[in-house]
Amino acid sequence: MLLLSLVLAFALLAACGNNANNNAADNNAADNNAADNNAADNDAADDDAAGDDDEAACDSGAGIVRGGTLRTEYGWMPYVEDPAADGVGTGYVGLSIAEPLVWLGADQIPQPQLAKSWEANEDATVWTIHLQEGVTFNNGEPFGADDVIWNLKHWLDPDTGASTAAKLDMLSPDGIKKIDDLTIELTLSRTNVDLMLVFYDYPTMIAPEGGWTDFYSGNMEDAIGTGPFMIESFTPDERFELVANPNYWQLGEDGCPLPYVDKVIVTSGWDDAARLAALIGGEADVLSPGEAIVEELKNSGVEVRTFATGWITPIVARVDLEPFDDPNIMKALKLTQDRQQVKDLVQPLGEVGYDHWIPSNASAYCPDTDVGGLPQDIEGAKALLAESGYGPDNPLQLTLATADDGFRPAYAQVFKEQAALAGVEVTIDMYPSEAFWDQWAVWPFSISGWSGRIPVTANINLALRCEAAWSEAYYCNPELDAVLNEIDKTVDPEEKRDLYCQVQKIMQEDAPMLIPFFAVEFQAIVDGVHYPDDWSRGGFLWRLTWIEE
Repeated sequence: MLLLSLVLAFALLAACGNNANNNAADNNAADNNAADNNAADNDAADDDAAGDDDEAACDSGAGIVRGGTLRTEYGWMPYVEDPAADGVGTGYVGLSIAEPLVWLGADQIPQPQLAKSWEANEDATVWTIHLQEGVTFNNGEPFGADDVIWNLKHWLDPDTGASTAAKLDMLSPDGIKKIDDLTIELTLSRTNVDLMLVFYDYPTMIAPEGGWTDFYSGNMEDAIGTGPFMIESFTPDERFELVANPNYWQLGEDGCPLPYVDKVIVTSGWDDAARLAALIGGEADVLSPGEAIVEELKNSGVEVRTFATGWITPIVARVDLEPFDDPNIMKALKLTQDRQQVKDLVQPLGEVGYDHWIPSNASAYCPDTDVGGLPQDIEGAKALLAESGYGPDNPLQLTLATADDGFRPAYAQVFKEQAALAGVEVTIDMYPSEAFWDQWAVWPFSISGWSGRIPVTANINLALRCEAAWSEAYYCNPELDAVLNEIDKTVDPEEKRDLYCQVQKIMQEDAPMLIPFFAVEFQAIVDGVHYPDDWSRGGFLWRLTWIEE
């Protein structure tokens, strides 16, 4: 039976993996997705609608204080015309306004959101998704199957430009069926045991049937969603102001509708000096500091949490442009890396990486490809460059573009110095963060940034497949595509582990990315602010946050 096979696969992978830090572990929990998750009881998806006439008064014994304004940050909030085509991350805020079908936390197991439960047939090619009852959009219209079906077809439409289309390449519009007002059926062209993991990320925010006119206009009536907050105002790249949705469908621990706070103010453009002053001076509640100020914050009584989320800042080359159309160039640059030194100088609390996208604390991780640590080999790098016509009389000259924020300037400098050992001359072009990211996927050679996604192959699918939705390297390797397809449909843990080994090896040998370390993320929380311990991969947990009087 598929249910038994999937459960066994999950258990064995979890046992084989190094799970010392579950915050980043890709435990292949989606192998449980095909099972009926019976998750209607889940606390995060209490299906008692907030608008019930007989709703009990809030339970003061829960100790939760309602009201107040949460002041926080998010680093990159440009205007986005269509949230389904959002490739920059404004939707991390948008997820508090318009929700996806499932939510994903640190355990990486899909939890009910707008989807109440789900099950699949024996080979995970037919999925039935049951939706929450009694949910309304913030304009008062009911949520149901027609809304989800419209969104699915919108994502699949090539004219939309949605990254979700690549994740759903096994689904066609003809495979979408309405069973009733709260049930849909999806018939896939091939097995996909991880299907529900498609539906947690910000490009899968659910719009009402027919879509949005201009979701990020800053006008409340345009930002229609089922989420706990509504837009009060939005100034792109500067400031979001959100107010509580008084008719939100989920209940808090005190028995009343979430959220607990009245308002959330989200600003961008912070540097660590400003973060330090604001947190210590009582001008902010939850911020994302860099490693340089972590100890000072702790010494000042500010709680700082550390999360290993699979976040990488790879150096990426466009293989459609010279000189990176010559594979020897990136192979040589990979050999110039002293990975331990990079990590120690740039992200001391991070983890050494080996030019692939799977961290060692993921259960999908294959240690076989990293045996020996891939040491720096300057002579090997010089030999490869010589094969391509570069040497002391004709040095390889590169321009590396980077944003001026966080640890990227330090990383650029370390890369420059290590590459120089092989005779490579690197010029660093540094840009303000907004200017740099506005040209993402345009730079020939740059320090990029990718948040960790689940399953562990999600970012690889988005970035490195042939004609990938978010390709910034313009890379294509049919062998990699074939392995990724096999992973989607493989249940047996040993077979799947072998496929992950192949992915890591292909990335190391061929992909135009340098990944010498995995970064960690920090969250600083002032005293009196109660923010959930979990790391959310599906939007911020502002709805569950409360502030002491």
